[in-house]
Amino acid sequence: AAEPLSAPLAGQNDEMDELEDEAGPRPLALVAFWREVGAVDLVGMHPRWPGGLDPLVVDPPEGALAFLFDEEDDEGAGQFAGLAPDDLHKDNTSGGDPYGVRLPSPAADFLFEYERHGLLFVPYLRLAILEWGGFPGLEGRDQPFPPLDELRAGLEPF
Repeated sequence: AAEPLSAPLAGQNDEMDELEDEAGPRPLALVAFWREVGAVDLVGMHPRWPGGLDPLVVDPPEGALAFLFDEEDDEGAGQFAGLAPDDLHKDNTSGGDPYGVRLPSPAADFLFEYERHGLLFVPYLRLAILEWGGFPGLEGRDQPFPPLDELRAGLEPF
C-alpha cells in the first residue's frame, strides 16, 4: 500500500516547470504545497469506517501533468489540471470531474474546482485537515466518528 503522505520528490521541480511551460503560471499556494508537503492520499478502506468520507488527496505535479486538459468551452479559457479524484471515485464509484485548478493562474490561491465546498485551496485544506482530520465527507453527518479526535490531535493551525 502507498504511504498517505509522499514527501517532495527529487524530480518534481522539473515536473512543476513542465506544467508551467504547458499551462502557464501556477498559484503560489499549490507550488508551496508541492515544495513543502509533496502529495497526500488518504484514500483507502477501513472495515469499520463508513463510505463517503471524501478523504484528502492532493496529487504531486506528475499527477497534475497526467490530468491536464484544454478547457474547450470558452475561447482562451486555458487548461484544467486535475489534482484529486472526486468524492465518488474515492469510494470506487464512477463519479464526476476531478478536483483541480484552472491554469494559467498567477494568483496566491485558487478555487479548488469541483470540490463541493467551493473554497479556495488553503481554506479547503484547513477545513479538510483541521476540522475533519483529512475526511471532509464527515461534515453534516449525524453519527459520531470516534477516530476524529485522534486524527486531529496535535495538528497546528495554518
